[in-house]
Amino acid sequence: MASGPPKHEMVYLPELTSKMRSFGEFRKVIHTGLYSQLVAMEVPVGGDIGDEVHMVDQILIFTSGQGRATVAGKDQDIKASDVVIVPAGTQHQFVNTGDKPLELITVYAPAEHDPRTVHKTKEEGDEEEENGQDEAPEWSRRSMKENEGDGLVKIEGGPYKE
Repeated sequence: MASGPPKHEMVYLPELTSKMRSFGEFRKVIHTGLYSQLVAMEVPVGGDIGDEVHMVDQILIFTSGQGRATVAGKDQDIKASDVVIVPAGTQHQFVNTGDKPLELITVYAPAEHDPRTVHKTKEEGDEEEENGQDEAPEWSRRSMKENEGDGLVKIEGGPYKE
């Protein structure tokens, strides 16, 4: 997977949110754009995402299983087809309360993780984050004005040098 800014082309992910899922990893980055990031997660039975605060917005789309969301101190039972939005700077935790993995697709805006991130377990992810090995790329945190100035985005849609 490339670690530079994305190319100007369609990214098509057929049946990403189908009911018969098995991501097989705690966290896997699927796509990192200039202003957002798509990540698949699988929380094991009895597991959790971790009590955390991000400095980016996060949208979680649950595709399988059931759990409990705690966002800004408020609890909410969650299940497949539910969506939870966590604004930047808001404490949150998601716990699997069911008898099968809690699976979800999450969108960070802007990116939260290295585009090459694959964590088999929460512990592996926590260790990489603590060691600074799972950081969003610099280009994903730049302003729209900076990206326009560097020719990475154009209101006319191109042409681009890729």
